Order: sequence, then C-alpha cells, then structure tokens
Amino acid sequence: MQVVLVIVATVVGYILGSFPSGYLISKLWGVDILRHHSGRTGGTNVFRVLGLLPALLTGAFDVGKGVLAVWAAGQISGLPVANVLAGAAAILGHNYSFALRFRGGAGVGTSLGALTAIYWPAGVSLMILLVLIIAITRYASVGSLTVLTVMLFVLLTLSLTGVLASIYILYGVLAWIIIVNAHRPNIQRLRQGTERRLSFTKTSPTPSA
Repeated sequence: MQVVLVIVATVVGYILGSFPSGYLISKLWGVDILRHHSGRTGGTNVFRVLGLLPALLTGAFDVGKGVLAVWAAGQISGLPVANVLAGAAAILGHNYSFALRFRGGAGVGTSLGALTAIYWPAGVSLMILLVLIIAITRYASVGSLTVLTVMLFVLLTLSLTGVLASIYILYGVLAWIIIVNAHRPNIQRLRQGTERRLSFTKTSPTPSA
C-alpha cells in the first residue's frame, strides 16, 4: 500500500509542477512567452520579456509548485521517499509540462520550493543566495548552477549530521541532474563567452529562434 501511495504522490507532484504559471502570467500581459527569447516559461525569461512584476509573480508560483508538491506528498504518504520523488517530479513537470506539449522552464524556482518544504532554512537561504549571485554577475545560469550545486552539499551535510534522513541526498542528486540537463545550452554559451547577461532595463520582446 505504501508503494502505491508513493507512486500517487509522485504523479501528483508532476501534475502540480506542470501547472504553466509563467505561460499563463505572460498571457495576462498579452504575450506568448514560448515565442520569445529562450522560449522558456520560468522567471528569468519572463523578466527578460516583460519585466519585474510578472517575473516575481512567475517566480512565486514556481516556488509554490515545489512547496505544494512536497506538502501533498506528506499528506498522501508521509514517507521521506515520497517527498523526494514528488519534489523531483515537480521539477520535471515544470520543465516538461504536459499542458505545454512538454515545454517549460529550467526548474530552479520549483526545486528551491520543494527544498523549502523539506527544510525551510535551507530553501530560504539558497533563494537569497540565488538572488545575490544573479544581482552580482547578471548571469541567471551562473546563479542557478551554483545554487543547485550548493544545495546538493547542503543536503549531504544535513543528512550526515542527522538533521534530515539520508534519502534527501537523493533529492539533491535528482534536482541537480534535471536542472543541469536543462542548462546545457547555457553551459555551452558560458564556455563560448556568449551567454546573455540580464539587463535591468526593460527591452522589447524578442521572438525565439
């Protein structure tokens, strides 16, 4: 029975993650975010195209999806492994939403939301770190990849010190794999020196290639 509940929690996590918040918010501003810049639905692309307010709303919803997925897993199963798999499934849902024909974002906000539901001091701290790195470097990808790597080591430390069950290391590993895979084009551009910096002055929407 517990196996069935864990599977149900994982499926629910994917469904919650698939909610196309960035796409719907951009539609409220009269823009199809899938057709501009990177074509992703996350807060970074929404910021590039539409500015701060819709990006903040998108980020809040994306974080909320991760929080809700882990909370729902706790209600359905109560097992740490359900929290782990539901959180990872929410990231997959965000990145490959069935509502958008398996398109989406990069999953950073949703991953930090799930982490916040698992252990809120770590989730909040890493969200602050993410904002600081992006503000300093103006590279969203650098902030994202740095924070995801730090998250893996934070979960390892929390597990080794007995704060969290060791199964939560698996969440860090799965989140890292999913999000690094989503950032492969960014990593390539960083290596080539062509990665786009964030501009804090509003620009006109640019269609995606």
